[in-house]
Amino acid sequence: MSGYLIYHPSREKSRFGNFSVYHDGLPGNQDPYVWNTQFLHTYCHMSQMSPSENDINFWVSGDTFPRFSSLYCDLVFVVKFKRYWEQPNFIDPQDPIVDSNEAYNDHYQWAQYNHPFKRRHRFTLKADPHYSFQPQDANRRLIDVVPFLIEMGLSLDTLRKGLQINFASRPMHLDSRVATSLYQWLYQEAEIKLTGEILEGIRQKNPQLASPPPLSGNNAMCVKGKVGVSEDSCAPISRRNRIGMKSHHQGCA
Repeated sequence: MSGYLIYHPSREKSRFGNFSVYHDGLPGNQDPYVWNTQFLHTYCHMSQMSPSENDINFWVSGDTFPRFSSLYCDLVFVVKFKRYWEQPNFIDPQDPIVDSNEAYNDHYQWAQYNHPFKRRHRFTLKADPHYSFQPQDANRRLIDVVPFLIEMGLSLDTLRKGLQINFASRPMHLDSRVATSLYQWLYQEAEIKLTGEILEGIRQKNPQLASPPPLSGNNAMCVKGKVGVSEDSCAPISRRNRIGMKSHHQGCA
């Protein structure tokens, strides 16, 4: 079980009763998508990865990029399935891959708007719902994985170089020893483990978590042809950076 350390911008934090949830911002596509029994990953950094079933992927954000000193893990994603789409830039809401109306609205439909492929095949990674979770400490805070990775022999400089390409972030491959050990450590350290089943239930009770329609408000900038979009970017490269939304340079949103 190898895997990846995947850097993305800091998550939004929302409170729902006794739960605090760290999640992607609502404008545009939400990826990785946490409001589903099986967490989903379709867009962010995919051209920089060669993911396989049984991989363990760790989504992290830092105190600053690229000179971070901490990496807070907001998602442990154990890949259960790798499902290929019939068409790279469109998927029907009734396609068997699509988990729910909510998942289609917030995640799947966005391929045709701000993630068009010209040649590549598209696939969605689906997490194992029994082993994937959002790890939090007893105070509902995310857990810094840097100290443990240093103990595993990965220096801070190694992590900074491994997660950066030019001015942007890139996934850093973890061998099976590191990936498995990090998973076991996080599982032990996490007093709170939010599973996809819990988060899907929260999404169903909170329609305000839905991504706005692609042509409304801030999302108008995401439509193909309206703004420059990188094939593998999870955010358009112009206005979103200026208004402080999802940062292209820090990593996919």
